[in-house]
Amino acid sequence: MDGPLTRRGLLRGSVLFVAGAAVAACGGDPLAKTKSTPAAGGAPKITLNHWYHEYGEEGTQQAAMRYAADFTKANPDIAVKVSWIPGDYATKWTAAVLTADGPDVYEVNDVSPNMVKAGQVTPLDEVLGAEKSDFDPKVLAPYTWGGKVYAVPMIIDPMLLFYRKSLFQKAGVAVPGSFPELVAAAKKLTAGKQKGLFAGNDGVGALNTMVPWSNGNLLIDDRKITYDDPKVVEALIGLKELYDAKTTLQGYSTDWWDPGALINGAAAMQWVGLWAVPGMTEALGDDFDAFALPAFGPGGRPVVNMGGWVQVVNGKSSNLDAAKRYVRWLWVENTAAQTDWSLAYGFHVPPRVSAAAKADKLTSGPAKTVMDAVAAHGVKQPALWTAEVRQPYTDAVTAIVKKGADPAKTLAEAARRSQDILDKVPVL
Repeated sequence: MDGPLTRRGLLRGSVLFVAGAAVAACGGDPLAKTKSTPAAGGAPKITLNHWYHEYGEEGTQQAAMRYAADFTKANPDIAVKVSWIPGDYATKWTAAVLTADGPDVYEVNDVSPNMVKAGQVTPLDEVLGAEKSDFDPKVLAPYTWGGKVYAVPMIIDPMLLFYRKSLFQKAGVAVPGSFPELVAAAKKLTAGKQKGLFAGNDGVGALNTMVPWSNGNLLIDDRKITYDDPKVVEALIGLKELYDAKTTLQGYSTDWWDPGALINGAAAMQWVGLWAVPGMTEALGDDFDAFALPAFGPGGRPVVNMGGWVQVVNGKSSNLDAAKRYVRWLWVENTAAQTDWSLAYGFHVPPRVSAAAKADKLTSGPAKTVMDAVAAHGVKQPALWTAEVRQPYTDAVTAIVKKGADPAKTLAEAARRSQDILDKVPVL
């Protein structure tokens, strides 16, 4: 759920769970390490405030409430206030953690050195404990600073290309094995009101970074901007060819994160995430599958983008120990809850490798195709490739692909601006 999702009618606000809440456990006994003694009189001594952004899948808010209640049943001295935050979540949590009343536990997509320096997060190595080896190292890497891990993954959202098998067959198109083949396929699949590819309503979407990645350049290497590079120039020239051919769907009623364009036949291929598989299965049956963005050419590599959400603990919390205890119980020990959270409402990969391997829903059909592609080609956005650092690059891509600006000159100028911004990020 890296991007916005279709919003459904969900309950809003905060719900507080205290000792004695009557809810069913998620199964198993993940609580053995976190038993506690009730406070005098049975009332909790501590109340944690746990913030979630407003998930789009029906049932997620109720599940979050249930997990909180289950935790309090096992830990009667700790109540949990679940806060479901609608609207611009990033702006709201950013403002909230500047105050003494900010959440104790909250979810984010990224953890920056600025957040670490400001005490908005705290190390969670002890929370991960021995189970750290059961998390994909490349998923943990962007949240690791100075050798310490500051987040625990909640869900993993692979994003790649999905396609309609019947439309490929009708057009005599095979699954592309290189970017030039992808361009050729998009051209051949564009007919009438049907476009070959939907990557975003601007006609480019995530391909602005994915295509250079598929040509061997991750755009940033630690604290050095690397996109002022012939490989990126070559990739963006290829992306411009795709754009200029008028094969990409633009201005659709929903954006790339919703599979409607693929389902309705407005596009034969679409960049979208694993979360869309249930909706596509319901609408299309077995008439779809997926593939990694193919290698740009010789020396390149296929790419699957791994997004998702992670849990952090506010370093300014007055209840650090309790917050860490709660996060460990829910997002490390409780694999039943993690699988429930990932697969009972939406469709995501549980973050613990062992839990994902046991998830039957991920072992067949397009879901298995995605999981195999993740294992072979998954990449995770580097932590320092923040919105601020990448904005000059994004502007440069727009100028090159849509306005015909000189690629080498435009990238060189943008890279200098990105490097200036990156140099101001604290070193940890």
